[in-house]
Amino acid sequence: MPRPVPPSSQAAAIIEEEERLLAGVVARLAVAHDPNGAPLFDYDRELIELRDSMGEAKPEDLPSLVEQMARVQAIAARRGRSRSLPVDPLSPYFAHIRLREGDRERDVLLGRRGFVVGGRDKGTPIVDWRNAPVSRIYYRYEEGDDYDETEAEHHLEGVVTARRNVSIFGGLLRRIGCPQGTFVKDARGTWFEAEGELRPTLQGGQGRAIRPPRPRPPAERRRLGIHGGPVPRADKHLPEIAALIDKEQFALITSPESGLVLIQGGAGSGKTTVALHRVAYLNFTDPQRFRPKKMMVVVPSHALAQYVAGVLPSLGVPGVPVYVYRTWVAGMRQRLLPGTGTDYNEETPEAVLRVKKHPALLALLEARASAQVDAFEATLKEELCGLDGGAAVVARFRDRAARPIVSRLRRLLGWLDKQTLPALTKGRADAVVRRLVRRARDVVRDWEETLTDFALLKEAFAGALPDADLRAAVAWVARQKETPVAEELAGIDPERLEAIDGRPMEDDHGPAGRLDPEDDALLLRLHQVKHGGLVDPKTDDEVRYEHVAVDEAQDLAAVDLKVILEATSEKRCVTIAGDSAQRLVFDNAFTDWATLLREAGHQAVEVRPLKLSYRSTAEVMAFARAILGPLADPDEALWARNGAPVELYRYQELGEVAAFLGDALRSLASREPTAATAIICRHAETADQVYGALARAEVPGLRRVRREDFAFAPGVDVTDVTQVKGLEFDYVLLPDVNASAYPDALEARHMLHIAATRTAHQLWLIATGEPSPLLPAEMVGALTSL
Repeated sequence: MPRPVPPSSQAAAIIEEEERLLAGVVARLAVAHDPNGAPLFDYDRELIELRDSMGEAKPEDLPSLVEQMARVQAIAARRGRSRSLPVDPLSPYFAHIRLREGDRERDVLLGRRGFVVGGRDKGTPIVDWRNAPVSRIYYRYEEGDDYDETEAEHHLEGVVTARRNVSIFGGLLRRIGCPQGTFVKDARGTWFEAEGELRPTLQGGQGRAIRPPRPRPPAERRRLGIHGGPVPRADKHLPEIAALIDKEQFALITSPESGLVLIQGGAGSGKTTVALHRVAYLNFTDPQRFRPKKMMVVVPSHALAQYVAGVLPSLGVPGVPVYVYRTWVAGMRQRLLPGTGTDYNEETPEAVLRVKKHPALLALLEARASAQVDAFEATLKEELCGLDGGAAVVARFRDRAARPIVSRLRRLLGWLDKQTLPALTKGRADAVVRRLVRRARDVVRDWEETLTDFALLKEAFAGALPDADLRAAVAWVARQKETPVAEELAGIDPERLEAIDGRPMEDDHGPAGRLDPEDDALLLRLHQVKHGGLVDPKTDDEVRYEHVAVDEAQDLAAVDLKVILEATSEKRCVTIAGDSAQRLVFDNAFTDWATLLREAGHQAVEVRPLKLSYRSTAEVMAFARAILGPLADPDEALWARNGAPVELYRYQELGEVAAFLGDALRSLASREPTAATAIICRHAETADQVYGALARAEVPGLRRVRREDFAFAPGVDVTDVTQVKGLEFDYVLLPDVNASAYPDALEARHMLHIAATRTAHQLWLIATGEPSPLLPAEMVGALTSL
């Protein structure tokens, strides 16, 4: 059980100090004035009286006074909307550091906005976390460290005597995290020392085998949930996400504003957090260049897009577009290449996908465009040969070789219009160039001709894929080029359109007239090569971003990443985040980050790994590392806290599983009504079966998530592993950890690793049949059939 904080302990002194510090901040905010010198609130007298009362109050009375003052401020803020403080009085800051510089000691608070009161008694300042150099000390140094920071004309040198992160909700201090411990206040105002929040310890590594935790006695194993009792779960009052950024993450966030930053990190290490804070930091340092509408965040799923879209406004950058990659690339293709259709094939052969995602196509597309330029020059020479001034037209075309072909031809048209040439020459040249412009813009024809030329593909792939794959792609694209059956039969009497099998002839779901999702990037890349960018044909405006953040980039193909990189400005400011251990896509030829970036045209980049996992416990991460086996990073990793052991159960069939989980989930709902639980299956069909069984068991708050439509609310989500990338839940149950669902295969290792690392606190595994061979032998050996 959690222990109440003793009255005369070091923890009690820390709590009293932080509460008095908050009281002082609230008091200063209460009498703050707007820029015109008018009182900010209409309730000054009441607020000043409350402030004066704090000076004489006992420590145990401070929280109620602070809460009362915060409520008065909130009412005043609502009634006086034209006046606003630079900080939120209900949650003014998230971290506190004390610095000793010589004989002088001072406190500094970190928040989302800065606030400093003038006058002789300035009190404790609140600084914006993005400001340097003071805020850097919090991120770069631990308590007790000597610091030495210089930036511009500022030089700071001294010792960090205190470093704490805090949670303030509704004007009340609810949580304090520091080296001395984590302290949480319950609903009755009693402070407890939180359990299971240990300082990071090194686990695993070469020569140190991972061992699963020993199973608990059967009587204890059936209890789902670890946060019962009077103390609220510590993670319910975590400090703002900015307070958790460590030294390495802060260095990534504040790295130079030009260039490409690659963030590699394991599950729960904060990759997405760092990428989003980098967006906020760039906007803060150069708001003119990095305007929200000139930036873009690309994620792999709608659920993650929903999460990111909610986080960015809280970081001070509302209005940044957040796109699911497939949605963005499809929308951009339809915008820039109107008339290319909106229908997609649903069951593209795997061999075709391997060809269309292979990096060899990038070089082939550029070579195709280059060959077309040579062919266009030959056409100009042939058409204008012997005409007076024809050689000058060809020379003008040749002189603009640095420009992309469409721009080159259009500028040639403009030049022709201004030249004094014989009418015959000018007329023929104008007609020829306009014909070439139309051909140059026809990227669909280029795509068709490239992907239906087996000899060309064989030469370009040079054995990287088997000939059978190339022939399958050629045949498939040839069928995509065909006119759909419905269009061929348009105008014919429907009664005559009956096939031998009795079905309507237009009921044909072949690839004719449809694209594959992978074609979007290929067509856009051809458009970029020929236009020099993503140029809108209607307006001639180019789509350019000053900064793009790409999350889960390991699942993108080289052509996907190339399209994104070429959509940024010339200064090329890009943040790429991903984890090679969390792959969901296995046909994109991904091998490593350096190779992927080189294939996408970016040669030099430093991989910046994040080693500390914040989300999951040491027990869960040790299990996940064991699942990866030979794929695990050989370097040792840091895990932030210990927790409940990973449990494995074995049942004979789904009915038993439903009864077992039904009892556990109903009990959890009564003890922890705010808990978010995910039941993650390997396949959607299994998720349907599990959901049906649990619905019959009347599990409260049960939801079946099929298309990433997560509610992000307390309850139980039943889904499959492809839906949960980048998401987090309090508890995770995997009901089908069987040999059939997770065999000893590369893809299965990644899938089981992703599913297991979605949990923040507790992981249960259930096998109905032969357990997966990926499970640690010790865990399977200790398994007791229940």
